[in-house]
Formats: sequence, C-alpha cells, structure tokens
Amino acid sequence: MNKKDVGRQLKHFRQIAGLTQEALAEKVNIHEKQISRIESGLHFPTFDNFIKILNALNIEMKDFKSDKTLKFSKTKEKLMQIINASEEKDLKLYLSIIQDIQKYVKD
Repeated sequence: MNKKDVGRQLKHFRQIAGLTQEALAEKVNIHEKQISRIESGLHFPTFDNFIKILNALNIEMKDFKSDKTLKFSKTKEKLMQIINASEEKDLKLYLSIIQDIQKYVKD
C-alpha cells in the first residue's frame, strides 16, 4: 500500500466520522499540517500515530482496505455520519428502531 492509498483512506474515514483535519489532529495530538500531509499522500504516519488515528476514527486495522477502491454507498456514508454525531441515548433509540424494522421486513 502506498502513501496515497493510506492518505485517501484515512481522509475517507475522517470524513465519515465528521471530523475536520484540525479536530483529528487534536484527538491524536499531532499538528494539523501533519494530518494534511498524510491525507495528501506526502507522508506515511508513524506506526504510533497510525494507531492513534485509527482509534480516533473508531476503526480497526481490518477495516483499513489494502485495495485501491473504497466504495461506500452515499446512504451508508450518511448513516455513518449520523451515527458518529449521535449521543449514546440516541444510538440506542436508532438501534431499537432498526431492529423493529428488520423484524417486520423479514416476516
């Protein structure tokens, strides 16, 4: 995986999380310009920073694709943005609603 692939994917996950480069930089305690350089494919993050970024974006290594195509539907991206911006009480409500809908759809 090259620097551009790493940067593109990190940017994609950051956007899904609804974070700016500045907000992500604050979460992982590095300079905003470093996030920009990583996302632009100019630099690889250090291993420690890479792990911090994954944690801040709430993703795991297995979520990080090694292929060149990351394709998420617009609907899935919008749902992820809503989820990431929601509080725990709202998430419980959303989950309950979705589970109820699934019960009726399966029947």
